[in-house]
Amino acid sequence: MIDTHRRNPLYCRPRKVGLMKGKNKERMKVFWRVFDRINDAMAGLAGIILVFICGAVCYSIGMRYLFKKTTIWIMQTTEYALLWILFLSTAWLLREGGHIITDIIHSHLSEKTKRHLDVTMFSLAGLACIVMLYFGFDYMGECITRSVNDVRGVTLPKWPIFMIIPIGSLLLALQFFRMAWARITGSKESR
Repeated sequence: MIDTHRRNPLYCRPRKVGLMKGKNKERMKVFWRVFDRINDAMAGLAGIILVFICGAVCYSIGMRYLFKKTTIWIMQTTEYALLWILFLSTAWLLREGGHIITDIIHSHLSEKTKRHLDVTMFSLAGLACIVMLYFGFDYMGECITRSVNDVRGVTLPKWPIFMIIPIGSLLLALQFFRMAWARITGSKESR
């Protein structure tokens, strides 16, 4: 008996379709695993920067009170380090559920309404992060083309300082959309 389906170019074997779907699913798992590792590394870097800030401020206070000498770079560096801590760690904090949640209304809703509300809120937050990503890239490009420098204690070009805004916004947007998709599909794969 001759299998006519093998000669038909439009025929697609169900086994191959299933494998393709499985491959895409595996690729997404690998992507999210790498994404999580990047978030973990960025949160670790934020912790290191926080320790540096604490040490630098203690050093500045000690120098001022013990030796009557100040360091001019510490205030400026601390301000920018706080910006980096914020954008390095927010996607990780969102994934871990560390943000403050006001659930006075949310706790009284039905599960279906909660899901719709969560999907809406996560999607809107992801879109807001996309807007921050756009304006972050725009500002960074402006700083590069105009050679904008921060002239205070230490003269620094601004674009390397502010490049963390689009990077952090992208990761945060991806995490919000990931959480929205997890609520849509009902999976626990938001981590």
